[in-house]
Amino acid sequence: MKKLALATAVAALSVSAAQAAPTIYGKAFLTVDANNTDTTYNSGLVQLSEDTNESGLNSNTSRIGFKGSEALNANTDVVYQLEYHIDIDADRGDNFKSRDTYLGLAHKQYGTLLAGRLTTIDESVDFASALVGNNVADIGPTFNAPRANNAFAYVSPEYNGAQFLGMYAFDSDTDKGGLAKDDQFGVGATYSTGPINAGATYIHYGDDSHIRVSGNYAVSPALTVGALYQISEFGVAAKNQKASPLSEGKVGDKKESTLIVSGEMKTATPWTAYGQATLIKNVAGHDGDESVGVGIGGKYAFNQAATGHVYTGYVNSERKNVKYEGSNEAHQNTHKDTKFDGYKNSGFGIGAGLEYKF
Repeated sequence: MKKLALATAVAALSVSAAQAAPTIYGKAFLTVDANNTDTTYNSGLVQLSEDTNESGLNSNTSRIGFKGSEALNANTDVVYQLEYHIDIDADRGDNFKSRDTYLGLAHKQYGTLLAGRLTTIDESVDFASALVGNNVADIGPTFNAPRANNAFAYVSPEYNGAQFLGMYAFDSDTDKGGLAKDDQFGVGATYSTGPINAGATYIHYGDDSHIRVSGNYAVSPALTVGALYQISEFGVAAKNQKASPLSEGKVGDKKESTLIVSGEMKTATPWTAYGQATLIKNVAGHDGDESVGVGIGGKYAFNQAATGHVYTGYVNSERKNVKYEGSNEAHQNTHKDTKFDGYKNSGFGIGAGLEYKF
C-alpha cells in the first residue's frame, strides 16, 4: 500500500553534508497485459455493441532521477530533485517528461519548503491504493494527485506521529493537464502511530474543491487493511460548461464520491497478496454515472531491488448522454452527432511483469 509520498521523499533528502553528492535513482517496470472490453451504446431503438481485445507491453511509471542535498549550516540543507518519466517499451512524445522536479530548503526544526513542479499533497494521503502495473481495475477519482506547475509545498517536522502539509500553485499553471487557470492551494495532515496510518487533505481552486480522508490498519504483522473516501466538486468547469483539464470531456455539477477499500497480506514466502475494490458515483460530476473496479494480484520479492508481479481485474462503467467513443470508422461516421441515452462498458484483464528499482 502507498506510504506518505511527499513526506517520505523529504525524509530521504535530509542527508548530511558528507552525502551531498547527487544520488542517481530510478525504476524500470515493464508488464505484458491482455484485456477484453465489451461496450454497448443505447439510444431508443439504436444499439451498438463492440467487443475488443488488446494485448501488449506497458511501461508503468518507469523513471530516472537525480536527488541530493547540501548543508548550508548546522540546521539547514538545500535539497533538490530532477525526475523524468521513461517509456521503456516505446519512443513516445512523453519520454523524459518532467515528474516531480524541485529545489528547496530543509530545516531540522521548522520543516521543509519545496518549489517547482510537484505532485499535489493528496498523494500523501492514500493508504488504500494497492493495485500496481496496468490493472484494468485501477480506477480512481477524477482528481487524483495530478502534478502542479509553479508550485510550493511545505512539510512540517513530525510531532508525536503527526505531520502537516501545505501547498500553493500560481495561476500560470496552464499546460495540458494543469489544475486550473486559478490559484490553487491545499492543506492536510497525516498521523502515524503503531499499526495506524491516517490523514486528510483539502484542495481548492476557483470553485472546485476536493476533500480526501484515508487510513490503514495493520490487523496483524501479516495483514493490513486500508480505505479511502473522497468527495469532489467541479464548480468552475461545470458552471462554464467547458472541458476540465482533469477529465477527457466536460464535467458535471454533481458531487463525485469515491470509495476504495483494500487489503494486503504477507506470506511466509517471498509472495505478498493484495486486493482492492473501488466504487465511484457521479463520475466527473455527471449525475448517475458510475464505475466499479475489483482487482487482485501478487508480488514476489526476488530481492530488495527486483519484484515480480501477476494480477487480474474487472471494471464496469455506466454513463448517460454520451457520444460514440469507439474505434469503428463506420459507427464514427454514422453516429458522429448521435447522443446515446446509455453507455455500458465492462472489461477484464490479466497481466504479469517485472519491476526493478535502483
